[in-house]
Amino acid sequence: MRPALRLVTIVAVACTSAADEKTRATQVATAGIAAESAMAAAVHSLPTTGLWDEPHLIDRLVHAGLAPRPATGAPVGGKYWGRPVTALLLGESTLYVYFYADSSARRRITATLDSATAAPTGMASPYPLPHLMIVNNNLAAVLVGGTDRAQERVTLAISAGLASPH
Repeated sequence: MRPALRLVTIVAVACTSAADEKTRATQVATAGIAAESAMAAAVHSLPTTGLWDEPHLIDRLVHAGLAPRPATGAPVGGKYWGRPVTALLLGESTLYVYFYADSSARRRITATLDSATAAPTGMASPYPLPHLMIVNNNLAAVLVGGTDRAQERVTLAISAGLASPH
């Protein structure tokens, strides 16, 4: 094979594999968003207790125009939260969420934290900058990254709270 033809073949193969990889990544992301949207749609059949849980949070974020999907990898945070973390990707941001039995249980934890660091007073934050701590009822969350506008959208979606039980 001539050198020029060989070079064209190598470039074509490299471009094809990069395009295939991008297509696969888009398909995986789309499937993840579809699954989270399906969960949000199913929420409407769940009873409303007035307490946050993952399906109600997903529903609220989807209705706020965000596309939450599960985050993978090692969770960020500390044992001081006293709860397992639920991590969601929201575009360029990651939302680390902790659900408590009620607002009193959440308050017992968040009252010991510095809201600027989302860590106990005097302890370095485990969250990279920029980050923002958001609390509402039985939910505590830390939003890492994103633009000011994205942070505002997530804060408003959570701060509005859930509908009260009928």
